[in-house]
Formats: sequence, structure tokens, C-alpha cells
Amino acid sequence: MITIRKSEERRHIENDQQKTWMTFDWENKKDPLQKGFGALKIFNEEVLSPRRGFILHTHKDMVVITYVREGMIVFKGLTGNSDLLKTNEFYLLNAPSGEKLTVFDHSPAEGAHVFQSGFGPAEGALEPGSRKKFFTLAERKGILKLIASPDGKEASLKIHQDVQMYSTFVHKGNHMIHELVPGRIAWLHVVTGRISMEELQLQTGDGVGFSGEISVSFTAQEPTEILLFDLGGPPMGEKGNIEKSKNRTVGIP
Repeated sequence: MITIRKSEERRHIENDQQKTWMTFDWENKKDPLQKGFGALKIFNEEVLSPRRGFILHTHKDMVVITYVREGMIVFKGLTGNSDLLKTNEFYLLNAPSGEKLTVFDHSPAEGAHVFQSGFGPAEGALEPGSRKKFFTLAERKGILKLIASPDGKEASLKIHQDVQMYSTFVHKGNHMIHELVPGRIAWLHVVTGRISMEELQLQTGDGVGFSGEISVSFTAQEPTEILLFDLGGPPMGEKGNIEKSKNRTVGIP
């Protein structure tokens, strides 16, 4: 089964601090993706204004992966220490329930473009901590580069969840196939560009979920960047909560 979330269907929030597009809309009870897709509870695209940011408030234990596509951000984490994240860095954070984490753009003149993925942790206690890793454009071009995995294989970030996260840049005409083990599901997001999947056409900001499929297969119709999540568990996740403040809090289920 294929589940499509077009870019314009995402919940959009905009103010002088940032622009946010939420693939899974927790406030829309009629949205079949309100609860996320399998272990993937949150997938947000954020464009931060210079020196502006937001608060990440966890209501349950959560594993968060932040991808800095453009710019530099500061992530003030659990211990009060600050981590500076640059373009093409991925930041894995184990965030216990009740923590308030600050994310803001580091530059006084340039904005930042980031993607945040939130996952419920696997069984067992979640140990607080964070790590980051830089993945060059070259090592992501033409292949599905493994960014995060449960065992940290292929020098990926080790994540406390049954998730494999991939990133790729593909040229026009390139065809890619990612096979799915029976029982697994997947979510694909078009960061930028345009792809075809048989008669289906997807472009920048579109997402698509796969359940009961044997593979994820697509052809780039122009230079394209993709994020792909290979997930265990059923397609629909559990309901999440989002709490707002005057600075706007991005909530974690």
C-alpha cells in the first residue's frame, strides 16, 4: 500500500522566527497520518531566521535526528552544553521525557534549513546522550547512504530504535531501488527535486509511505535529494502531543 502526503497538505506555521512544515499533523483528528508512520512520529522541515529558533519539549522519551541541510545551528542539549551543527551534519539526540531543548540559528545574517525526525525509543530505558556526524555530499551521491541504524553499521549513527535512515543525491535519469524485508515499512521524503514511481509523480516537499511493499523504487526526473526511513512496526504510530509557547514549541509525542 502506498500512502501519499503532498507538500501542500503539510501543516504550515510561519512567523518572524521560522517557517515550519509538519508532515504529520497532530491537531487534525481526521488525518490518517496524525499519529505518524510506524516508529517515525515526527517529520518537520524548519527554516530558521538569523539568530532565531525554537524550543523542543519532549513529553515522552524520544530519539531525535536533526539534519542541517543549510546553515549553522546551535543545539543546547540536556546538560546545558551547546553543540554547534554545520551544513551536512546529522545530530542524534536521546531526549528523556520532560526535557526542554533549545535550537537556534547561529548566524547573525544567514538563515538555516533543517529537518527533524522524531522516533519513539525501542524497549528499555533511554540513556540520555547525543552524537553528531558529518556526511559529505560525495559519499551520498548516487547511493542510499546509511545515516543511522540500530547497530551503527557502516559508520552510521547508532539509534535506539528499529530504524535505518538513508540520505541520497541522485542525478536526472538515475533509478534507485531499496528492498524491504517482509513486515517492514518505509517513508520517503523528497527534500528537493522531482521523482517518478511508475505513474506517481512526487516533487519537493512530498512524502510517501510504503507498507506491504517489497521495495521502494523511484527514478529522478531532475537532480534530487531524498531522505528514506526503513522502519519496523505497523504503519500508524501512537498519538502525540504538542505544546506551544510564544516562541512556539515543537512538541514530541
